[in-house]
Amino acid sequence: MGQHEVEFEGARGLKLAGILDTPEGAVKTWAVIAHCFTCNKSVPAVSRIAKSLNKLGIGVLRFDFAGLGASAGKFTESTFSADVEDLKAACKWMEGEGRTPKLLIGHSLGGAAVLAAAGDIPSVVAVATIAAPSDPGHVAELLKDRLAPVYEAGVAEIQIAGHTMMVGAPLFDDLTSQNEHHERIRNLNAALLVMHSPQDRVVDIHNAMDIYRTAEMPKSFIAFDGADHLMTKKGVAAWAGEMIAAWASRYVSDL
Repeated sequence: MGQHEVEFEGARGLKLAGILDTPEGAVKTWAVIAHCFTCNKSVPAVSRIAKSLNKLGIGVLRFDFAGLGASAGKFTESTFSADVEDLKAACKWMEGEGRTPKLLIGHSLGGAAVLAAAGDIPSVVAVATIAAPSDPGHVAELLKDRLAPVYEAGVAEIQIAGHTMMVGAPLFDDLTSQNEHHERIRNLNAALLVMHSPQDRVVDIHNAMDIYRTAEMPKSFIAFDGADHLMTKKGVAAWAGEMIAAWASRYVSDL
């Protein structure tokens, strides 16, 4: 297995940094992983899922959204809608490189992003979400007690998931204006796997139930019993990758 650093142009012309994780031997199919809010392509959950997929012959692109990790841009100027467009741009770049993605995977807000983007990516036949909110506005709701300085100054430093970040008001305005999100889930036109922990204290499992109820068949659900939101418990992320690969083999003809 190998890791190769790549760079491609996002929807707004910004250079986005990614890593291609490739399995030994022939690649059976390709997947793209979208990381969680304020995370990056190298967080343990994402890298462990990629490694697990590699063992089963699936190549993976994981990349930093604009303003995070090694990608260009300012996080204070980022929005959920822009991330969705960058996800589409990543898949378009992959296809242009001869690595057509058929599987999308998203963790937390990245899960909401893949649900929003999948309907506009013709090659995608399977989508897996992990600990995803059923409404992107859930993030703004979680942080509502800390947003006053952001709206007063336009940008402000706040604590998010143990990290201190500079964030901008446009991000939260955009998160709360995703009125078509459930319609996108309903019109996904791809098989859906919803994965969530009953013990998730950041994004309640009722979000998974909402996503599952909204989506059309084919759809599946797997519970991560005992896992936390960031999948820090040993073995959980690797197991998630194994489950995704096994499930995707039903819908991705190359597997």
